[in-house]
Amino acid sequence: MSSYLGLMQFGLFASCGFACFTALISRAVYPWARKQLLQSTPERRSNILLIWLLAPAFIGLLFTLLSLMPSLLSLMGIDQDHCGVHDGHLHLCLIHPPLPVDNMISWVFITVLAVVAIIFAGTVMLGLVRGHKLYNALMMASRNHDGHGLRIVEWDGPLAVSAGLYRMSVFISKQLIQSLTSRQLDVVLAHEQKHAQRKDALRQLLAHTLSFAHLPGLRSSLLADMDLACEQACDEAAARIIGDRLYVAETIVSIERMFIRKPLPFTALSISGSNITERVESLVQKPAVDSCSWRVRLILGGMLLLLAAFASAGELHHHTESILGFLAR
Repeated sequence: MSSYLGLMQFGLFASCGFACFTALISRAVYPWARKQLLQSTPERRSNILLIWLLAPAFIGLLFTLLSLMPSLLSLMGIDQDHCGVHDGHLHLCLIHPPLPVDNMISWVFITVLAVVAIIFAGTVMLGLVRGHKLYNALMMASRNHDGHGLRIVEWDGPLAVSAGLYRMSVFISKQLIQSLTSRQLDVVLAHEQKHAQRKDALRQLLAHTLSFAHLPGLRSSLLADMDLACEQACDEAAARIIGDRLYVAETIVSIERMFIRKPLPFTALSISGSNITERVESLVQKPAVDSCSWRVRLILGGMLLLLAAFASAGELHHHTESILGFLAR
């Protein structure tokens, strides 16, 4: 295992480099892409934004693995040992792993990375703990209503929350049920049950946890845009069930007046959440029409990107070794 410590070290450096490069490109492209995304359906937008949030971490890992492809092919006996072709510099190789480096640059890099990782992990864990405490408190204060994830909370204040992770439950307070008309209650239930159906809490967990490589400002914007898209997707689902977009908008405004705005953990979602103005404005307009063409373009674009990456694995491997060689000096 000790012989692979250097490979793990340089693999970490490479992954961070690829992820940071992707994050910089993302920062430059997103202002333009956001204008295009806002014209699409909320369902489509939320999916693309989730992929966008995960992209730097995923691409960083993917390109690091591609950088190891020549040595992997050699290890499998498919190709000759590539290290003999360009001896004399650092080898990012599974057969001839590099020695660990112990210099000032590497230690500064590792220290900064560790500090950022601790802060980021602590923030995510704090959100998870808050969400878990809220879920447990709501479970203890509620009773099952219909056996389909709906629970009535014995509380004298307005409450409508979807909480949990993979299996979300919908919590509605008894006071809110008494305050709403039956049709308004149908809007609330349709909205919250759509959150549970979409597993939006799990989406939020993935987005908050694996978006660490983005620049802080862009990450905040992407998370806010995804939160808006998730809420609008549930608003659209409620509008389809009720059959009246304007009524759903009026219900959201009415409910918002009842609630005292309190920030919720990212694993808990509510119809009275953020972006009320944007959601109401979206509902009073004609819904965006989705088409299958974007899926075809996205799939073809992804396949072409992967094919190009595999085809250039040798060049990628060589240039990655050359750049990482500066850290070994």
